[in-house]
Amino acid sequence: MAASFKKTVIKSTPRVGENITSDTNYWKNLEVPVTKKEFGAITNIEFSPSEPHSFAVTNSTRVQIYSSKSLQILKTISRFKDLAYSGSFRDDGKLLVAGGEEGLIRLFDVEGRALLRVFKGHSGPVHVTKFLRDRVRLFSGSDDNSVAVWDIPREAQITTYKEHQDYVRCGVSSLSSNDILLTGSYDHKVKMYDSRIGDSVLTVDHGHPVEDVLMFPTGGIFISAVSMEEF
Repeated sequence: MAASFKKTVIKSTPRVGENITSDTNYWKNLEVPVTKKEFGAITNIEFSPSEPHSFAVTNSTRVQIYSSKSLQILKTISRFKDLAYSGSFRDDGKLLVAGGEEGLIRLFDVEGRALLRVFKGHSGPVHVTKFLRDRVRLFSGSDDNSVAVWDIPREAQITTYKEHQDYVRCGVSSLSSNDILLTGSYDHKVKMYDSRIGDSVLTVDHGHPVEDVLMFPTGGIFISAVSMEEF
């Protein structure tokens, strides 16, 4: 008797795989990340707002400026005797300011790396240095708990705020106002200042030491980030 059989029908199911979207294609086209090793702890990284958008890496006793295209070091600013902090560009990319463990604030010409100004007045390390929008002033925040506004041409301190009760470790200036600046401190407070007024105009208690602050370009919103460990 001849053997008989029934053909097995194999069901086809949709293949489980990656859902290809425009976002998927975008990320696939990115190159492999490039790693650069520094000799000391990196305390700040900031891109220049102006083309060609180089970026400054503050580490150890120097600020190194990298090309955003080649990722090669373009310049090294090493006029510090101790740790450097908060290397920040002016919005035109021509000047760079940085604080340091010595309590001094140094202003540099980016193109020639020349030291243009040294601002003295803080009694503790300076972790925050930023330009104000008008380009002729800058502000600083220090471990002496104070915030200071400086006149660049005169190399002079204009205003000092002593409202924080602990280290001032972060700050940002408004992109929509020449006079508004924001600082965060380990006293759990975020304070907003108007440089035309001698006191803060707003105080927010975040409940924990404030490590970083950002302000929306229009100036209407700000964000703060904290450390959950008490010091």
